[in-house]
Amino acid sequence: MSSHLRRATTAALSILLVGVAATVLTATATANANARPTSVAIRATVGALPLPERLPLPLLAHLPFSPTMEVRPAAAPVQLTGKGGVVDTAYTYEGRRSTVQDFLKRSSTAAFIVLRDDQILGEQYFSGYNARSLFNSWSVGKTVTATAVGIALDEGRIASLDDPVTKYVPELKGTGYGNVSVRNVVRMSSGNDWSERNADYFNPTTGIVKASIRMGLGTPMTTLAKETKAAFPPGGKFNYDSMNSYVLAWVLERATGRPMASYLEEKLWKPAGMADTMKFGRDYQGNPLGYCCYFATARDFARFGLLYAREGQAHGRQVVPASWVRDSTRPSAPQFAPGRLYPGEPDAPENAFGYGYGWWLGDGDRGDHLAIGILGEFVYVSPRDRTVILKISEDLNSGNHEGESLAAFRAIADEIARS
Repeated sequence: MSSHLRRATTAALSILLVGVAATVLTATATANANARPTSVAIRATVGALPLPERLPLPLLAHLPFSPTMEVRPAAAPVQLTGKGGVVDTAYTYEGRRSTVQDFLKRSSTAAFIVLRDDQILGEQYFSGYNARSLFNSWSVGKTVTATAVGIALDEGRIASLDDPVTKYVPELKGTGYGNVSVRNVVRMSSGNDWSERNADYFNPTTGIVKASIRMGLGTPMTTLAKETKAAFPPGGKFNYDSMNSYVLAWVLERATGRPMASYLEEKLWKPAGMADTMKFGRDYQGNPLGYCCYFATARDFARFGLLYAREGQAHGRQVVPASWVRDSTRPSAPQFAPGRLYPGEPDAPENAFGYGYGWWLGDGDRGDHLAIGILGEFVYVSPRDRTVILKISEDLNSGNHEGESLAAFRAIADEIARS
């Protein structure tokens, strides 16, 4: 296949992968018939689950759609104990009574893991996936990129979150990032003219869909970043923007003086005790994407959550600075608090959460937080309950399921805490 044809194909796949489809089809697949009931006191079901709904083309959502680099695992991974099984409990969301297992079906789940500390209480795979499958992080990758920023900040490679990004990437002078700090990029308040709400994933003329098409056709991410324009003052309001996470990846490479994949391997993936090689997505010129495309196993994504549940530690060593864990999982200003992200839209699904530095935040005083990606990717962390929940999906209705996901995850955490 010629380079141009390959990139054109990538662009077409990019449209499909972010949900631009006129018709949502369904397919059937085999559930995990060997799932065993969990040993904790959670109401459990035994046997095959109802067949989940899926994307039109099996496995496509988690195939790399651009070049990748390998990020090698730890020589001594963090051990996850237990045999898992099927975890189920009931909860109420918006007046409707449901169960976790019903929700897994309705939201087209591909992988589901429940941890308490390092014990696997529940583990299920659907639709042909298994424990060795590599899944695309989608925007869960934004949280991983933000974590690398926290490590680089602690090392002094990034001197301050209040540094302008142009200190590290002067090519962005005169663009939408010309007067924007690293802090305002990592908390999604760069002020750029960028639209990336749930409905925008069906629009090939705006936001990340348009950028993905152009990237697939060969336009460097550096060029796309330099085309950005300011729409409002930085720091004033939340505006979800995948380009922000790409710019953070660019800043990281300049600040550390090395490829981001290499930095991630040495400073995060190996020290965090990951068990399998991760594939890290790049554009066709080798630029790290940063906003998606960390291809890893479900268990390693769960280990990432466990790292935050343990205040940044793995194997008794501080991998992510405790100060970053604390600061990134709480609102840095009132406009990022739960319920305030879109103040003029009280019914917006995003208002079920707040936002920290790369983490979505639960409301109340529970202290839970989530990494969230399109199509229903979640790493849920409740340090208070010592619970991590990993959900990977192929859900074309994921935007409408975000708030319910939080309710389901909290119901599991509550049941575990009572057991």
